[in-house]
Amino acid sequence: LSSTASEKAGAHVGFYTWKGLLKKFVGVSKVEEYIGVASGSLQKTLVDYQTASKAEKDQFGKTTFPDSFSFDFESEEFLVGLVTPVLHYCMGGITISKTGNVLNQEKQIIPGLYACGEVAGGVHGNNRLAGNSLLECVVYGRIIGNTISVL
Repeated sequence: LSSTASEKAGAHVGFYTWKGLLKKFVGVSKVEEYIGVASGSLQKTLVDYQTASKAEKDQFGKTTFPDSFSFDFESEEFLVGLVTPVLHYCMGGITISKTGNVLNQEKQIIPGLYACGEVAGGVHGNNRLAGNSLLECVVYGRIIGNTISVL
């Protein structure tokens, strides 16, 4: 992130820096060294970005440029972090009954087998509302717990 992007991100930057997920560097050469790229290569990329930003289009067809960098790359403050994809929520999985029983391919209950949470599919349809996964676990956990307690 540039200093401009850092300001726009507000409190998130402080939190991620505190967690050690972002590191501050002054000067593009320090960033190049940290990420292990050839000297001058990141600066060239940033210059290309700035040029495309002014033209409002890059070589790939991008037309939105939410950030800009000062051209004094050695005095610019950068925040650098590793971006890693993560699995956030699974949609789909084992088919269950309304009481949490696992169903076989013929939609018949498999006696004694229960599932709830992300392992169970179909509870939300094609999408889920944010925050519902915890509710799903609690509700189906309770339903299954009540069912098992009377067996």
